[in-house]
Amino acid sequence: MTTAPVSPYRRSLTIDHTRVRNTDQQNFPVLVHLSDPTLRSTTGGGHVAHVHGADLFFTQADGHTQLPHELVAYDPEQGQLEAWVEVPFLSCRQDEVLYLYYGDPDAAGTTLVRGVWEDSYGLVQHGDRVVAGSSAMALSEELTVEAWVQGMGPGAEVLQPLVSKWAGQESFDAFSAYDAGRTDGLACVGFYGAVFDGRYVYWCPIRSHRDRNTVHANVLRYDTQGDFYDPQSWEAYDARGTDGLNTVCYYGAAFDGRYVIFTPRDDGQGYHSRVLRYDTHRPFKSAASWEAHDANLPHSHQGVACDGRYLYFCPGYDGASEGPLTESKLSGKVLRMDTQADFTDPATYRVFDTEELSEETVCFDGGAFDGRYIYFVPLINGVAVQYDTKGDFADPASWRTYDARPLNMQMNVGAVFDGRYLYFCAYSHSHMIRYDTQSDFTDDASWETFDAANTSGLDTGGFDGGFFDGCYVYFVPWTRTVPAGEDKSTYHANFLRYDTRGAFGNPQSWTAHDASTTDGLKTVGYNAGAFDGRYFYGAPLYDGEGDAYHGRVLRYDTAGSNASFSLRYSDYGHNGGLCAAVPGPSFLINTTKGPRSIAAHQALTPGWHHVAGVYNGRTLKLWVDGRLVAERSGAGSLQDNQAPITIGRLANGSAQFHGQVGEVRVATVARSDDWLKTAYQNLVDPQGFIRLGKEEQVAI
Repeated sequence: MTTAPVSPYRRSLTIDHTRVRNTDQQNFPVLVHLSDPTLRSTTGGGHVAHVHGADLFFTQADGHTQLPHELVAYDPEQGQLEAWVEVPFLSCRQDEVLYLYYGDPDAAGTTLVRGVWEDSYGLVQHGDRVVAGSSAMALSEELTVEAWVQGMGPGAEVLQPLVSKWAGQESFDAFSAYDAGRTDGLACVGFYGAVFDGRYVYWCPIRSHRDRNTVHANVLRYDTQGDFYDPQSWEAYDARGTDGLNTVCYYGAAFDGRYVIFTPRDDGQGYHSRVLRYDTHRPFKSAASWEAHDANLPHSHQGVACDGRYLYFCPGYDGASEGPLTESKLSGKVLRMDTQADFTDPATYRVFDTEELSEETVCFDGGAFDGRYIYFVPLINGVAVQYDTKGDFADPASWRTYDARPLNMQMNVGAVFDGRYLYFCAYSHSHMIRYDTQSDFTDDASWETFDAANTSGLDTGGFDGGFFDGCYVYFVPWTRTVPAGEDKSTYHANFLRYDTRGAFGNPQSWTAHDASTTDGLKTVGYNAGAFDGRYFYGAPLYDGEGDAYHGRVLRYDTAGSNASFSLRYSDYGHNGGLCAAVPGPSFLINTTKGPRSIAAHQALTPGWHHVAGVYNGRTLKLWVDGRLVAERSGAGSLQDNQAPITIGRLANGSAQFHGQVGEVRVATVARSDDWLKTAYQNLVDPQGFIRLGKEEQVAI
């Protein structure tokens, strides 16, 4: 701060202490947004001497001590200005007064921009203009990332980065494996999919052997804050018999922000609809943490989709009319569950039969959500189904179909969404198909095909689920069609990867890697999985040898140490093939102890929002519009690397924010709760935060 020059005019600026939340703040950057005829330039009938506002400056209440400020914008014709001012002290008990001076034609126009943004700021950006900091900032154990943004479109399920220091790995060999088969003395083998709740990965139990009577309910859980190779990071719980029901064999799961909900499949004798859920706020191994309800629709449910409120269990086979475990009768009965209603109330569950659309729109395996539409992935018939969540669930007019068989669509299990395109995961073949969700579902021009056979010299045909890391779409290897005369297993480990930055039909956009031996283990035969933002975890099933299923979890690292943090407007929750979630705003960090993440699990409404993530070495917090929406423990120093800080995108990626970025601030300190509450009050209503006084003439 310096002694202010003398100017002929001034206006008082009174900061409303009721907007300063709970505690006093020091050296606080205040957004000043004013509009008044006297603030026009002299040529426009006002008293500002310079058309660029060079004579504008701010002082403390004494009228002499000049404050650091940054003039962001000045309109001499309208008398409007926007500036940031560093205020030494903000009281939460009494109003603070500043002064705005102007009118000196001899003013030099010195602005103390760097003084506004103290050294703890690694980056400050207004719109597209960087005013302080650089991507070379040093990271340790504290961080605050803020963004003032306006989202556009319905992209609740789109990975939309706001502020990130996160670059994916270009190499395709970062696999690791752990045999969790005997965790806690249980047979933790044979899983159909997995789901991530922000800290833990849960694997969905199916069977221990190929015999269909070997169904089990041993839910495997891994703590992503622990060492992957440490048995203490793993635990298991036998959920059989929950609430007196035969709760076994589940085909994928969803996470609604509190509960993990498992998709019912069969009990070895027949298909069932006994929905199982776990309360993540309670102990994992306590029976009181688990509930079950029979929805009375004994069909094979295969995967699940979520629109943020409702779960849609994807129908496979009809077990009610044709006897136990038959696959001769295909089902189109979509079971919908309201996650905001009473779990055990029959009214919570509704059914729509897609056979009302066509006799061929039956038997699906996995679902997806693009922010408005739910998609059901055809397992057998090649006819995809789309449901408009803005329509009536029971009205056939809310549903549409597309026959993709002329595109040579064959069997599929699961789908992957990259924010625009929906990729169908080819089962037992290599014919890849994608749909452009920004185009008409029923228009042939909206669909593309590519035969990925023999990518990178490997047999790349036959997948089960997949995931998206912001750049690449990965397809999880399961079973393939063995060429005539070849005496090899149908089960394989040839991961297929598509670079979304390249053309879908260009073979150069595709690569593959054989992960069949990892960390000395045979890592073959996986059925979808889950993604924690950095690592993908495959769900182990069967390696082609003998009758026993296996429990060798395969993990792939998409980022390594190239990632530090990523604040996101929304994130992709159906990331694995058979799992579902709608995370909404999220905050991810990558520390020396691994990744951590939190999410709001509620999509943002249209309009401007203040989204902020804070990490203090012990706790990770997510703030939206001055409200704490998520919090969880964390540990470790942030990974420091050469990745740039990117706004509205990921480095080396294709994921983008669809909206307007107004302000960005990245600081290497952990801001307090009240600091963030006050910052939101200032951003959302700057003219209410500060009252403009009458113009005064100053004696010179």
